[in-house]
Amino acid sequence: MSGFVHLHVHTEYSLREGALRIRDLVRRAAEYGMPAVAVTDTLALYGAVSFYVEAKAAGIRPIVGVQMQVAKAPLAEDPGPGRRNMAPALDTAVLLAEDFTGYQQLVRLVTKARSRERLPCVTLDELADHAAHVVALIGGGESRVLRAFSAGDEAEAETWLDLWMERWPKGALYVDIQDHGLPEERRGLPGLVKSARRRGLPMVATNDVHYLEPADAELQRVLAQIEGAEGARGLQGERYHFASAEEMARRFVHLPEALANTALVAERCRLELPLGQVLLPRYPTPDGEQAAAVLRRAAEAGARQRYGDLPPAVRERLDYELSVIERMGFADYFLVVADFIRYAHKQGIATGPGRGSAAGSLVAYALRITDVDPIRHHLLFERFLNPERVSWPDIDTDFEYERRMEVIQYVVARYGADKVAQIGTFGTLAARAAVRDAGRVLGADKGLVDQLAKLIPGQPGMTLAKAMAEVPAVSQFLDRHPPLRALWDTAVRLEGFPRHTSVHAAGVVISPVPLTDLVPVEPGADGIPVTQYAMEDIERLGLVKMDFLGLRTLTLIDHCAASVARRTGRAIDWRKVPEDDPKTYAMLARGEADGCFQLESPGMRRVLREVQPANLEDIAAVISLYRPGPMEHIPEFVAAKHGRAPIRYPHPDLEPILRDTYGVIVYQEQIMQIAARMAGFSLGEADLLRRAVSKKKREVLDQERSRFVAGCLARGYDEAVANEVYDLIVRFADYGFNRSHAAAYAVLAYRTAYLRANHLPDFLAGLLSMSIASPDKLRAYERDARQHGIRILPPDVQHSEALYVVEADDAIRTGLLAVRNVGRAAVDAILAARREAPFRSLVDFVERVNPRMCNRKAVESLLAAGALAGLLPGGMSRQAALHALDEAYAAAEGARLAAGLLLDDAAPAPAPAPSPPQVLYIRYAAGEGARQALWRVRQVLGMYPGETRVALYDGSKRRLRVLEPRWSVSPQPELISALEEIVGLGNARLGPWPRSPRGV
Repeated sequence: MSGFVHLHVHTEYSLREGALRIRDLVRRAAEYGMPAVAVTDTLALYGAVSFYVEAKAAGIRPIVGVQMQVAKAPLAEDPGPGRRNMAPALDTAVLLAEDFTGYQQLVRLVTKARSRERLPCVTLDELADHAAHVVALIGGGESRVLRAFSAGDEAEAETWLDLWMERWPKGALYVDIQDHGLPEERRGLPGLVKSARRRGLPMVATNDVHYLEPADAELQRVLAQIEGAEGARGLQGERYHFASAEEMARRFVHLPEALANTALVAERCRLELPLGQVLLPRYPTPDGEQAAAVLRRAAEAGARQRYGDLPPAVRERLDYELSVIERMGFADYFLVVADFIRYAHKQGIATGPGRGSAAGSLVAYALRITDVDPIRHHLLFERFLNPERVSWPDIDTDFEYERRMEVIQYVVARYGADKVAQIGTFGTLAARAAVRDAGRVLGADKGLVDQLAKLIPGQPGMTLAKAMAEVPAVSQFLDRHPPLRALWDTAVRLEGFPRHTSVHAAGVVISPVPLTDLVPVEPGADGIPVTQYAMEDIERLGLVKMDFLGLRTLTLIDHCAASVARRTGRAIDWRKVPEDDPKTYAMLARGEADGCFQLESPGMRRVLREVQPANLEDIAAVISLYRPGPMEHIPEFVAAKHGRAPIRYPHPDLEPILRDTYGVIVYQEQIMQIAARMAGFSLGEADLLRRAVSKKKREVLDQERSRFVAGCLARGYDEAVANEVYDLIVRFADYGFNRSHAAAYAVLAYRTAYLRANHLPDFLAGLLSMSIASPDKLRAYERDARQHGIRILPPDVQHSEALYVVEADDAIRTGLLAVRNVGRAAVDAILAARREAPFRSLVDFVERVNPRMCNRKAVESLLAAGALAGLLPGGMSRQAALHALDEAYAAAEGARLAAGLLLDDAAPAPAPAPSPPQVLYIRYAAGEGARQALWRVRQVLGMYPGETRVALYDGSKRRLRVLEPRWSVSPQPELISALEEIVGLGNARLGPWPRSPRGV
């Protein structure tokens, strides 16, 4: 039975449902000699490209599919007031792509289903619109068809089969026959088989694979319960494994045609994904003008703004770069990046001076993508774009942290919501989390599980295997508590499984074609979609990732500059700030660098004191040298810089290249320049040499040595010198830092140092504001301020702003947000009241500040922090102050009652105008089963969308929370009954709008 092919397989990307890793699936399929295998994850294509690549590499034909939920009738996306909206009847089907067109159909269907967050599904009519080149398998173990046959409701089952036949192309619809040994299946299979034969529908035999071996059944059940939801496909029995063809033949001995049909279906599924293509974004040029012409005109204009009349060296470099960019087809890419950078500048959103090798491009400098002069800083374009080796451009951009999303939203609006998305990623079960989750699901002793988890080091990259090998206390603990061995073994098997989707910290993709031609997407924050594929798979499909990074240092610089402007009326223009400010370098030479970008660690401050930097080149060298490996050359660098040791050059001809770094090879670009100078390599060839020798492969090293030495000999250098220099290149190839990146970051480091040296109060106020959630940093920066004679004034409701502000050259006022238990809403309420008039007394404060925004707990915290001291008599004890606060609240209450306003929390408040008059209250009790119960409640609510708001009441904490409008329901008797099955009789009922709802 080697012709049998698995067509219904759930992998790790059926999140918290499939316990089968793709690599294990492909390996086992190869061991069984299967010619092909399918992956059909639930409502997602997360792993499709990775599976495709892995299967192809193993010589197995990949069949990409998906398991979908399908509604019989059109869905009411937004039912009007008073409309009843019954839960839609849903079937389950597996869809397989026959080819690339079929793959695109699946991408669009998955995207459509995911757009319905409450109930991810598609309708039969939507399926019919995307049925071409897709094979459908219906009637499987989860389907409504099989459940109906099992329940004896043949009419319902037949209706569904007829609906499928009406909408699906003839010959592409198969009945999915499964046998997992379950009574429900055994009851339904005879009717399903009989009906399929009567209709002439071909059958395929499948196993609803969720794990590799029968022994993995318990692992799958643990995985399914990690979020506290037993109903999340915690499968019964142990027959959902990747069965051999022989085992499947034994199960379906009476249905040989169903087995044979799997090979026929596999044969028609011959998907070829267009991997390796290049799909760069397109810039909308005016009147269809060629992008290269637009780029040249913009670059030349920008260069003239930077340099005035272009010197010959600049003109030659600009023409060369533009010719390379045009030849490689990257003109649109540069224009797109320049476009969103220009938008940021127009909106006052700070951008970084550059990042990575892009700072080596004169075109990028001319377009103001970067702000580091590559001519002045000896930066090489070939380190960024090598004409000898076609590679994609990679311009990463830093934006002011708090406004980064504005730029992304502009890109969405400019280039199309169908062509722009943030890149998805996956949160995986890390070592500690795997132990804690396994312990919770298996019911292990919480205290022991906590102790075990704390023994596992928390550093990135830690695994349970490494912890066992490197931390003796782990095995000793398990020896003392043998029952935990099983828990540990389960955690080891869980470790690394994807747990949830997330969003890449910076990655954005801009496509020249609609994304759903290639990539499934799902809703993200701020209306920006998120790809279902991670970064590596996005790039495999030819789409280019752009990193929009939020850099807090730019936020700090902005806050500081705004503070200086507010206090002095003088704006800081970085184009006019000298780069040789003596005060700044004197401060750095003392090692005073707290808060300075890249320079504030204790080790870095020690190096600053040794190096005594005097220019940007020195700062760049410090940033580059203070890393593992190059650090060993710091003493040599320092001694040569200060004349305590002679500067040694491998050959006098290398002095121009190594002069700035005192004979020490610090940068990758220096390696390239040495190869060009001595061996006659082009800079592109020199970059290939640098890349090749850094891999440290013996045959490559010998081959490159021969080329290098031959080039040196041809240019008149001695063979011994050539070999000596090549050995240096090999030695430093790993250590060398990217000079372009170092130069750009040196600019940022200098700017922060300049602000610290020349505007210390404003700089420290910015640091304190950005560290408001970090008590340790607050204490450190407050100590720094006191050491420089700057007082940190306490919070005060009469004078404080939300964040720290400079009140005088020697005084910084603490922000109200620094007070514990006082959130943004409370602070906004205080500031709003104060803008109307200063507070006259404590009673006045209590009366005028909105009590729903700033509650009693927040006010007591303000009192304890001294923020209300100005409204109290001096010298009052804490107890007396609390008594005064009680009296203030009583007086304010009396005033409210007298005015007939009834504004206290216990008084009735009218429901907001747009809200319906009734609410569905669901009462539950917090505890062990609360998370699971709430998960089930959520599933039920999603089936009855409507207009009635829902409120959750935690009976144990006596806390009420009104859910967001998207959870509104149609309160039908069926809904109430379903909820009462979860939370108990009488705990789901309709009632009037709450008097003071939270979360409205």
